[in-house]
Amino acid sequence: MHFPEIHILELETVDSTNLYAKDNFDVLDDCTLVSAEAQTAGKGRLGRQWFSPPGTNIYVSLVMKRISNPFYATIVSSLAVLEMLERELPRAPFYIKWPNDVYVDHRKISGILCECSTRGSSIEGVIAGIGVNINLDKKELDSIGQPAASLKFLSGVHYDVKKLSRELADSLEKYYAVYLRYPEVLFDEWKGRNYIIGRNISLSDPTGNIRNLFIRDIAETGELIAEENGVPCRFHCGDVTILKESLPGTPD
Repeated sequence: MHFPEIHILELETVDSTNLYAKDNFDVLDDCTLVSAEAQTAGKGRLGRQWFSPPGTNIYVSLVMKRISNPFYATIVSSLAVLEMLERELPRAPFYIKWPNDVYVDHRKISGILCECSTRGSSIEGVIAGIGVNINLDKKELDSIGQPAASLKFLSGVHYDVKKLSRELADSLEKYYAVYLRYPEVLFDEWKGRNYIIGRNISLSDPTGNIRNLFIRDIAETGELIAEENGVPCRFHCGDVTILKESLPGTPD
């Protein structure tokens, strides 16, 4: 089997790296990583805006033409982000918050948005948009509107964003190759890094209802296997809140 080799396409400013990758999907090679200094219309899940000041954070999108399931593209991306972050701050309690965010303590440090590229009814591949907060200071983080962290906030150190982007690229290449050969191994590692199994959470479902759940497991399809007042149930999407007091702690 031919394994993917990462190709980094560096841009200065784009509306969003995901939109660029989607518009140019046909001409971009598999495993192309579109990287930008800044985004003017960066976006997250559910149409939310992703704060994207120039030269401050990682804004990239990976083209994966051998993945048709966006769930596995999310797995590849989130494990790669974890590896990069833990290389820089090995003692910080980073974890994956289902379905697609990377957190430290109760603060979000990275978001992932995976979108399919289609031709008619056929899925040609998946584009994984990844944003990682690197050099945002406390004032900028406080303006985001939800608890957020950056590597600089956690360590007090200013980082070389391009260097970390290259490290992330190496990790993305690695986990993409693992997916192509051992998808079940990849899923097991991803599930083990989710700080949600065996915990009580609240979940805002697609209709906006707040559900109080106990999480039993995560299915291989990505669904949460849960209980609500003792009744088994499953959820494939929603916004999860884990109680702050139950999280692995780092000082604010």
